[in-house]
Amino acid sequence: MNVKKYMIVAAACVGVLSMGVATGSAAQSDTAKAAKALCVEQKQADKAAFEAVWGDHALRDCKRAARDEVTEAAKNSAQECRAEQEADSVAFQETYGTNGNKKNAFGKCVSQKQDEALDEEVTEFKNAAKECRAEKDADSVAFQETYGTNGNKKNAFGKCVSSKAKAQNDDEYVEGSDA
Repeated sequence: MNVKKYMIVAAACVGVLSMGVATGSAAQSDTAKAAKALCVEQKQADKAAFEAVWGDHALRDCKRAARDEVTEAAKNSAQECRAEQEADSVAFQETYGTNGNKKNAFGKCVSQKQDEALDEEVTEFKNAAKECRAEKDADSVAFQETYGTNGNKKNAFGKCVSSKAKAQNDDEYVEGSDA
């Protein structure tokens, strides 16, 4: 999986309240909005790192990469909520429902899980950028040699952030797996 895409797997779902239910062009519209929201959050978190990772057309390229991930993340959130609802529907409605009859519990659950994922992903992105800045400040020549992949090694910062963010996601996947 592309490192850039992998970096946004968990958080690409911001703003999509019920993608598992939505269909057609409405789903595409929600997906595009959610992808843009994620990318804007990452850009606001650390503009230099965001642009280093995504390149000249950073926001456009980030949004394109995020669309498939948004759909997948929304499905995952919906599945988690369904499992929770099936385990104890009364407790589920009490926990997540906010209107008088608590019938909005499912949508609120999905939205909450997606928001949590976004917060976590933006934090991971910021932490990766901080780590890379510290490495670069400590020894910029070694930093460029270690992470740079093009002729002039000027892509080192973006490659560093991408690799550290991917490593954080890999660690979470291993810790959360049943294997």
